[in-house]
This record gives sequence, structure tokens and C-alpha cells, in this order.
Amino acid sequence: IGIIDTGVDYYHANFGGSGDPADFAADDGLDLSDGNFPTAKVVGGWDFVGDDYDASGSGDALIPNPDPDPLDCHGHGSHVGGSAAGLGVPGLIGPGVAPDADVYALRVFGCDGSTNVTSLALEWAMDPNGDGAMDDHLDVINMSLGSPFGSPDDPSTIASGNAVAAGIVVVASAGNEGPAPYVTGSPAVNADTISVAASVDGGYAALGI
Repeated sequence: IGIIDTGVDYYHANFGGSGDPADFAADDGLDLSDGNFPTAKVVGGWDFVGDDYDASGSGDALIPNPDPDPLDCHGHGSHVGGSAAGLGVPGLIGPGVAPDADVYALRVFGCDGSTNVTSLALEWAMDPNGDGAMDDHLDVINMSLGSPFGSPDDPSTIASGNAVAAGIVVVASAGNEGPAPYVTGSPAVNADTISVAASVDGGYAALGI
């Protein structure tokens, strides 16, 4: 499962890591010289942007600085990856939906802000070894991201359709914009992706729960 997000904290016990915050703090998140990534659970990935990237920022923040270490400095990708395929931590965190699945951390966000490089991660997921053949594509891509009122012409929407055509199951969040018609975001607006929306039971909403 490719988690296109803020990266994954592979030191977390939910991914089979040590669970020691000191190990996370000691990692510069820039290279693989320490030998701690990939792991038995987070078996691959890439950081397409670097810590300081923010597509909604200005100046140097707009310039991606890719590196091979997709360590998460935000937390969202680790949460999403855990929901999809986490091992669980007894007494603290339940296992993910597919705890036996391998995780690929495809980091498209800096520590804060937005992104414009989702399509690059989708292309990587179609051809992880970059040899031009897509027989090694990932099985599933998960994207808990997007822009509201999605367009079928958005690059990430088109790239998602290409990934599906290559044989990948692509799952994307519908967005957080509320119960409005045609509000589904990009890339989930692509007709071939699995677009996922949360719902609240009317009775619970009426009770304020």
C-alpha cells in the first residue's frame, strides 16, 4: 500500500519500530546512512519535497528538495498509514485494516502546508524502480488529501486515472467540505478511483454526539 501523504514514522511501534521518541529525534530525515530505513514493515518510499516545502508558501518554500528518507515530521501520514496497515500496539492502538500489508511511504508534504507534487508520487507508485515498465507497480494507493470542488482536469485526478489503468486500486478522500452537491475533491473526483467520504448518523448529529 502506497501512502501518499506526509510520510510515515517508521520508528513508531505501530509499524514495528522501537517506539522510542529518542530514535525518531536522532534521525535527520534526509538520508539513509543510519541504516534504519527501509524496515520490515515500511519497505520503501521516497520524500518528494523535504521538510521546508509548502506549496502555499513563498520563496524557497515553493521549491521541493527531494531525498530518499520519507520520515514523517507532521503525523498525518503515520495516522493514515496506521489505519490502513498498522500492526497495532497492545492496549493503545488497534491494528489497521490490512495489518499484513507492506507500506510504502510517499511523502508529498513538508512539515506544514500544502502540496503540488501528488502526481509525482502517483507516477512513482506506477513504476517504483524507474525502469519504464509498470509490472512492479504498487497494489493500492491511499491518498487522504485533495483540493475541494475537484476538477476532472486536475493533474492529480488525471494521474489517479492513469494509476488505475496500470492496475492499481486508488483510494482518495472525498474531502471535508460538508454536504454540498459536487463537492468531491481532486483527485477523488476521478471516476475510476474509490472516493471515500465520512458520514454522521442523523440521530447522533441531532444529539450533538
